Amino acid sequence: MYPSQRLFFQSAVKLFGEHNSHLAATKRTSAYRLVSFPEQQPLSLSQKNAANKLFSKPTRFLLSIPDPKALPAYRNPEVAFVGRSNVGKSSLINRLVNNSKLVKTSSKPGHTRALNFFDIAGQITLVDMPGYGFRSREEWGELILEYLGTRKQLKRLFILVDASAGLKETDRQLMQMLDDQPLSYQVVLTKRDRLTADAFDKARSEIEQYLVKNAVCCYPQLLATGKRRKAKNHVDQAEEDITSVRWAVMAAAGIKPNVK
Repeated sequence: MYPSQRLFFQSAVKLFGEHNSHLAATKRTSAYRLVSFPEQQPLSLSQKNAANKLFSKPTRFLLSIPDPKALPAYRNPEVAFVGRSNVGKSSLINRLVNNSKLVKTSSKPGHTRALNFFDIAGQITLVDMPGYGFRSREEWGELILEYLGTRKQLKRLFILVDASAGLKETDRQLMQMLDDQPLSYQVVLTKRDRLTADAFDKARSEIEQYLVKNAVCCYPQLLATGKRRKAKNHVDQAEEDITSVRWAVMAAAGIKPNVK
């Protein structure tokens, strides 16, 4: 067992208290193995309000970095978003900060070719990373490896996965690299609206089981997003989903509002 994996399991036991149906004891009494992700309690109204309030504040573009030697020395905690080309990363970031024009969207794979830094309410730095897969894989190289390998401000990497396509080999390769470092990451399932409820649940379960069996540094909670639909219940689900992502970003950055 990796040291980081041992620490994760110990933290999971402390975090979720006595309700540990997601953990199974190993032959060693002090060790556990994850058998499923723990069931998450719904966010309280005050938590939702705190998350939405923070992200309702202005988000501003800071700079774009194509060269690893030019990485800025920001002090605020950073979170980064990455995923395969055309996974919906730009659209998600725009929804996250309530600004449809903050990040340019494109149907062309590999549109993002640099590290783009944004300031959220003067408290969090959000980094939009180049996509991987298709032709944009070539753009990773030294820039991305240097950033992921040396960036002390980076608190969590959010990996976007198309729920309708499932995990691809490039997703698995990235997760393996992060596990080896180690570096904390969390998976966000996009394009939820393209699947029926049953199909989405199946896709989610398959991805979760892969992570349970293979991931070391993955935060044990799958997030999801999708476009709004006309039906009211779908609109509510879309809002709940994006609020959960906002709260996860705050938690990753270590921001703890005084809420119940």
